[in-house]
Parts: sequence; C-alpha cells; structure tokens
Amino acid sequence: MKWHIKILIALLVVIFSPIIVAFLIIAAITYLFQLPKNIKEYKNSQYYKEFGLPFMISRLYSPEYRFFNNFKKRDLQANYIRQASNGLEYFIYNDTLFLFPDFDQIDFNEEKSEWQVDYDGDWKNFEQAYKDIVAKVDQNALILPVRLLVERKMFPATDLIGASIPEPVFLIWNYETAFENEDSPLKLRIPTNTQELYDMMLATPGLCGDFKIAENGNIHWDLYKDIQIDIGVDTGDCYFGVDKKLSGKIESEMTHWHPTIYEIYDDVCKVGMPGSVLVIRTLMSGASVLYMGDERNCPYSPNKKTLFGKYYYLKAN
Repeated sequence: MKWHIKILIALLVVIFSPIIVAFLIIAAITYLFQLPKNIKEYKNSQYYKEFGLPFMISRLYSPEYRFFNNFKKRDLQANYIRQASNGLEYFIYNDTLFLFPDFDQIDFNEEKSEWQVDYDGDWKNFEQAYKDIVAKVDQNALILPVRLLVERKMFPATDLIGASIPEPVFLIWNYETAFENEDSPLKLRIPTNTQELYDMMLATPGLCGDFKIAENGNIHWDLYKDIQIDIGVDTGDCYFGVDKKLSGKIESEMTHWHPTIYEIYDDVCKVGMPGSVLVIRTLMSGASVLYMGDERNCPYSPNKKTLFGKYYYLKAN
C-alpha cells in the first residue's frame, strides 16, 4: 500500500473516531434505558409465565416468543410444545406440526437453481436446513405432516406470485397474526411504490378509515378524529407519519418512522384493522410509539396518565 494512502486512512480514522465513539456511547445509553422496560415486558408475558426461562433480549424478537404470546390471547386452538430433551419449540394446529425457522432469510439462488437460507451471512441449501430442524423433533411426534412457519419478510423477493416456494413452507404475514387471512394473495406481494400499497389497502377486507392518494403522491388516511396518517413508499426508505389536524388542516407532526417495504403493509394492518390501537407519547424532545397492534395485546391503558408530555391512545374505527 502506498504511503499517501496509508496517511489518508490514518487521517480518516482520526477524524471519524470521535463520531464512532459518540455513536457507541449513545447506543449503550439507549440500550440501558430500554433494558428495564424490556425485562418488565418479558416478565409480564404469557411466555415467561408458561416456561419461566431467563430473560434474553433476543428472546423478545424470536418467532417462538412472538407467536406464543399472541396465540394465547387470540384463543387459537393450538397445542404448543417445548421439548424437555433439547428445548425445541413447536405447535400442533389443524392436525399439522408447525416448526419455526432458525435462519434469517430464504431466497432462490439462480446459479445453483435451488432455494437457500441465510444463517447470519452463511447461505445453505434449504432442504438440508429443513431436515436439520426436523431432526430435532422427538421421533414420537413425527406422525403428523410437518410445515415450517415463515414470515413474508424473510423472502427478499418482492413478488412471489407464480413462484414455487418450497413445499414445507407455510407463508404468513407475521407471527403475531398467524393463520388470520391465510388465504389472502396479498402476502405474496411487497409494495415497491405508493400506488401498489394503496391497491393493497383497497383489497384489504375490513380496513378502517378513509384513504386516498393526495396531490403530493402520498397516501392520506383519515383513521382517527383530528389526526391524519401520511404514508409514502419507496424502495429505499418508506415514510409513516402521524399528524395532528386543526379545522381540517395539518397543524403539526406528532411522530413518524421509516419502515422498510417489507414492513410497511404490516404496519398499515397493525394500526388500521378493527380493534387495533396506536399508542403514542409525545415529549418536548420528540415522540415515541409505545405500541401498535391488537388492542387485546396492548399493555397500556386508554386512561394512562403521564407526568411529562402527552399520551395518545388511538383506536381504529
């Protein structure tokens, strides 16, 4: 490596080191502030009450945890099992044994003409990965058909219409609402622009509120009184905004976030289906979404009081 390149690299390290250190400090502080809330959520969960496993941050986001808590509250007639032999979790529903994936993504490799799964950057053959998961099931339980419960966002492909996805895969939108509207063709599509999301919203049975594509190209959704949802879809960065209205006009922004194209339709359903709630707390320094989804699973009260800022409990209707 030439001397001037080495000098340039050294200068860049010196310049950006304080920024990197500051970022790490902020991330650590955020984690420490969030940790007690995460622990409280876990200790109050149905999952902890059932199994009593020690808290781990990764467990909050696992398919098993997310499915278990919600199927209990939805009174889904499933038999959930955690094997004593190796801790593997699965459930039996409609005379089928459902397993959870232990990989991050699933995609089709054109060069090898095979479906592959991603283990933290290490891609492996799907059939072998599936066999490895099935092999962990106690043999006396393998008397039923076996399916793999896979969320739509685990497929990077935006359009699965006509795709021959692996036969063992049972495709769902998310683990929280598994087996709701399972025959909907909407889960095969990921919106890549605002018009496509708008068409999906039109095709969604029961979606609350009135929505239209506004002059600025975004979707304006009147879902709550005196509040407007503003949605824009782009493959690089989606926008989901919540704005306060006064006399029919936008007064101020309450909050916004940037879901991916794989998350934006799911967020629409979480706030817009009958019985859904969106809970927001605003402060001088900004606002945060405390919860969005089925009201039956919401840990917050409609009448909650907050010492600082304002508290909004918004129910779709």
